[in-house]
Amino acid sequence: MQFHRVAIVVAISLLLVGGLAAQTPVQKNAVGHWQVVKENGATGAEVVTYLENGKLYGKITQRDRGADPNGVCSKCSGSLKDQKVLGLIMIRDFVPDGDGWTGGIVVDPENGKEYKGKIKAVGNDQLSLRGYIGIPMLGRTQMWKRLQ
Repeated sequence: MQFHRVAIVVAISLLLVGGLAAQTPVQKNAVGHWQVVKENGATGAEVVTYLENGKLYGKITQRDRGADPNGVCSKCSGSLKDQKVLGLIMIRDFVPDGDGWTGGIVVDPENGKEYKGKIKAVGNDQLSLRGYIGIPMLGRTQMWKRLQ
């Protein structure tokens, strides 16, 4: 009887490890250095996405062309209020979900608003980021291009 319990524990462990390994390509494709592409096709800021404790985060590393490099997020709230936009962690706490990332928050430093989000790698060179309020249908999507 003891042998069967050990065999079941081993089988479950292998399934869990296999599930984690299946998410590795998703994690790798979403991690990188990205050029934000605005809705009108103009290039915006640059963002570096990275993993921390299994969650996806993104930090602004270059401001929009012509923007004050020392500008602050005056419209942000809470701990982000008046933080420098350059270096601001605008994407936080996204967890793997199928072929993308969900459950996190996206901050728009231009208006200070926070949105729920979905992130999905599109091939190796694009990232789709959808920010929304309430449900995904009530939002907008940006496509980002990989720089590195």
